[in-house]
Amino acid sequence: MRVHRAVTMLAVLVSVMATPLSSQQPITPQPPERVVINFLAGIDTNSVNMLLSVVNGQVRQGVKKITIVISSPGGDTTAAFAAYNILRNSTAEITTFNAGNIDSAAVLIYCAGKYRYSFPEPARFLIHSNAMTLGVNVPLDYNFMNAQLQQLVSLNQMVTQVLEATAKDKNKEIEQAVRSQTILTPEQAKEWGIVQDIRNTFMEPGAVLISVDVPLREEKKPFEYTTLRPSISAGEPTHQ
Repeated sequence: MRVHRAVTMLAVLVSVMATPLSSQQPITPQPPERVVINFLAGIDTNSVNMLLSVVNGQVRQGVKKITIVISSPGGDTTAAFAAYNILRNSTAEITTFNAGNIDSAAVLIYCAGKYRYSFPEPARFLIHSNAMTLGVNVPLDYNFMNAQLQQLVSLNQMVTQVLEATAKDKNKEIEQAVRSQTILTPEQAKEWGIVQDIRNTFMEPGAVLISVDVPLREEKKPFEYTTLRPSISAGEPTHQ
């Protein structure tokens, strides 16, 4: 009996030693339950691509809940609208958080969150119409100007539709805000339905913090559409 047991143990030991190391299953670390992404940048194609690259990378690793912390002066409406559509259809649960100022085109990205939170005042939201910035040596004939006007109308419709889908029962206020310029405090944005809750922190236990590193843009265009405006303080709306 002892000889049989010894032979059996020896056979198991030889089997283990003979197993190639490559066939042993590596230990795969579990992804965190939530990842917090800092996005503190203007909105353009480059910064949006960087943000979506980080989000998609976390989704591929199995992260199910992503919080995007935003503070932005705005920028390219078309890039923001694309980010809105992509984030809204992400397989991860997207939460957006206003860390300071959500201005202009950045409002579209903020509205992509299934859950939308904000720091209390002096955090703010700035809503206004689109504008076109012209470079030098750009011809300004009738056809050109008419085409650009139609483009601006289309961009304003994008902003209006996203806000109406987010802030239900506020269509008249939204239309007026997009036509002119409106600053909302977090409390006012909550009344509109843009903000769901006002909180003092965006971190949760076990969350992993990532920052989107956006290099400075050097590309110059003859003209571009933007909602980027000079920063103004809450309580001092201006109309342009």
